[in-house]
Amino acid sequence: YEVLLRCPYRSPELLITASEEAKSETSEIDSALPNHKPQQTHTSDIQTLKIEELFTSSTRRSGIEVLLEESVYEAAFPLHDQLIRKEDAGEPETWNDRMKLYHRWAKFRNIFRVQPIHAIRDYYGERLAFYFAWLGWYNSLLMIPSVLGIFVLLWGLLSVKYDRPTLDICNSTSSYLMCPKIDRQAYWFLNETCFNAKMSYVFDNSASVAFAILISVFAVSVNFLWQRQENRLQFEWDMTDIAEETETLRPDFERRARKTVINKVTDKLEPYVPAYKRLITYISSFSVVLFMVLLVLAVVAGIVVYRLSVSAAFNSIDREMWIYRWKPIIVPITGALINLIIILILQYFYEILAIWLTNAELHRTDKTYEASLTIKMFLFQFVNYYASIFYIALIKPLIIYKPTYLDRHLKAFRLEECDVSGCVWELSIQLIIIMVGKQLISNIWEFYFSKLWNMCRKRIQFRQTVRQINERNAKMTQMHKQTLTMNLKRSYEEDFLLQPFELTTLFYEYLEIILQFGFVTFFCLAFPLAPLFALINNIFEIRIDALKVVKEFRRPMARRAMGIGTWNSILNIMAKVTVLSNAFLIAITSEYIPRQVYYWTIGNRSLNGFLNHTLAAFHSSDFPTIINRTLLECQFIESRLFDLSKKSAFYLPFAQSNHLLDFDCNSPFANGIRSQIDFSTCYYKDYRLDHTHNYARSYMFYYVMVARLAFVIVFEHFVYCILFLVRNLILRVPRNVRAQLDRCRYLVQQMYWGAELYAQNPNLIKKDENRVRADEADHEHKRQSTLPTLMTTSNEFSLNNNASLDL
Repeated sequence: YEVLLRCPYRSPELLITASEEAKSETSEIDSALPNHKPQQTHTSDIQTLKIEELFTSSTRRSGIEVLLEESVYEAAFPLHDQLIRKEDAGEPETWNDRMKLYHRWAKFRNIFRVQPIHAIRDYYGERLAFYFAWLGWYNSLLMIPSVLGIFVLLWGLLSVKYDRPTLDICNSTSSYLMCPKIDRQAYWFLNETCFNAKMSYVFDNSASVAFAILISVFAVSVNFLWQRQENRLQFEWDMTDIAEETETLRPDFERRARKTVINKVTDKLEPYVPAYKRLITYISSFSVVLFMVLLVLAVVAGIVVYRLSVSAAFNSIDREMWIYRWKPIIVPITGALINLIIILILQYFYEILAIWLTNAELHRTDKTYEASLTIKMFLFQFVNYYASIFYIALIKPLIIYKPTYLDRHLKAFRLEECDVSGCVWELSIQLIIIMVGKQLISNIWEFYFSKLWNMCRKRIQFRQTVRQINERNAKMTQMHKQTLTMNLKRSYEEDFLLQPFELTTLFYEYLEIILQFGFVTFFCLAFPLAPLFALINNIFEIRIDALKVVKEFRRPMARRAMGIGTWNSILNIMAKVTVLSNAFLIAITSEYIPRQVYYWTIGNRSLNGFLNHTLAAFHSSDFPTIINRTLLECQFIESRLFDLSKKSAFYLPFAQSNHLLDFDCNSPFANGIRSQIDFSTCYYKDYRLDHTHNYARSYMFYYVMVARLAFVIVFEHFVYCILFLVRNLILRVPRNVRAQLDRCRYLVQQMYWGAELYAQNPNLIKKDENRVRADEADHEHKRQSTLPTLMTTSNEFSLNNNASLDL
């Protein structure tokens, strides 16, 4: 027989065709029928509990989840309200809830409107509503860092021409002959890195350091402020004191568990998996996850080798070729693009692997299943996306070699060092490509994949239906075709052709934004525009997600929730990592600490001479014996002649050959260049003494190291002191909400211990009744007020409107 069940929150009917195996549940089902008249009126929350128990009950190997697991039915889901085209929908007052959400929330023209969070909750339930509330809240907080990031970038662009160290690098014509970094590289002049020096200062200046400090405070405060808003929504939606629901067993666990045991709480026989079997699966999962993490680290090592190979290839080509001038950009960009492609490929395969591993672990409930999947996915994605960036930010700046160490490392090369101006520019390129590229690809995939998936599914289903009818009737008339088309337009069939809303659908949406939060906060020093790009992405992310849940996905079962759950804990972890990341980024990657040490000690409140202070002199006679000094000089003289030939045709006959074997290193012009340049001394970036002191560390190296460590400690304590003040000055639970909660507890206490109070104060009963009615009316008014098509005003950005901004 067919059973029609009314879903919670004014949902339409849900159609389920029950089999004979479900006849034992007849009494329970009849009590939930719309036409059934129970003896007692239940609230919507109680109805929700009954329906969820009916749909997920597995205590007696029954329930729709078990039937779906055993492939008795293909799907079971709540039905959407009918989505009619706007021109055929009539007046807006007659629209159903889905129509209102589609036209007044999901469309891209609504990006500057307040999200109708209460209407979303009424139609989809609290779990989905909390996601959109949190995403909108996060967007509203991103506006301030976005504006500050623009000012920081403008400050760097406008002040770069006044920065003394940068000017010294660009104006040092032949003052600094730099030592070769690898044995295939010749001498080079410092002014060749002028572009890198300018771009490094644009992202690494005093304003960007202050911006990193503010972002760290923002990271540790955003989750605290969100929990304040979360508590307010919990109270409005009556989720503050929801009872701990009895977690039902997963059908897959019941089916695969071979033993039973008596539950000490329910005193009933339940499936059971021995601890040693679970331990084996956990160890296996941990081993696979560890292998995948090591694979990501191997990919990072491969990218490093690639960059070294490309750099060596550039050093072996002719300097007059146009591509040689783009070496500082081509090498990091191509490396970052390859890294992004590998990241996306590994992400795709690991998602499948993580789900398979979690299924193999035989989790008893959906809660433990989601927690295990969250840990696996977050750990791998954290390493997958951030490993290469952390390498450039925190490890590469520590790699400094003396010119005496020119023997090849890793069988072919030694590890790559940072530029004289630092690694900030390279870090910026890596961050821009991975963050922006990942978000762009993800949004395009989400937007078009759902449409393509539904279109293909409809075509396949239509062909299957036609084939079934052809089997029954070899000759299909036009009337049959019309009937077939009409039948396919029935609401439950249309919803069946939509993409299913899986248990992990919302999980991937959270994970995407959490990873974005890391890009915004971890490396803001290297990319001040990260909050702006995140804000722009999230504006479209909300609309894309809204379109998916309203139009492209089946309607999910309304599930109650007290907030975003485990993601609050993950956000707290990310905030702590943010503080450490920014502290070490300023101390190690940035040139801020060395500049400040020089400014306040040797420089006499000036940066004049800072460049010379950071360079160490090296005597060419101390090169290893495997290095041919004459060959290095000839390579440099040849490249110098080619540079001169571009400026004057007089040198052109002496620069015709592209090969060193055809070049006369003892020609008059070559000897003239040799006489102008002192090859006896070259420079490299490090705090070391000269050859008379055997290139030992100078005292400034230790001054700078102590200053860097002191900055990390001071920075960390400063941020956490601000967080301590915020948590003590701003209540986690708003005062009005706390007052209402105390009032509720007081009334409950009076119900148990002071029932005579109402007898003595009859006016109190009427007062409480009026307050309850007013609260219900206020909630309904807020739900309706968020639906009209009105542009947001400045008052709508107040935190007291209990609606989440989606800017």
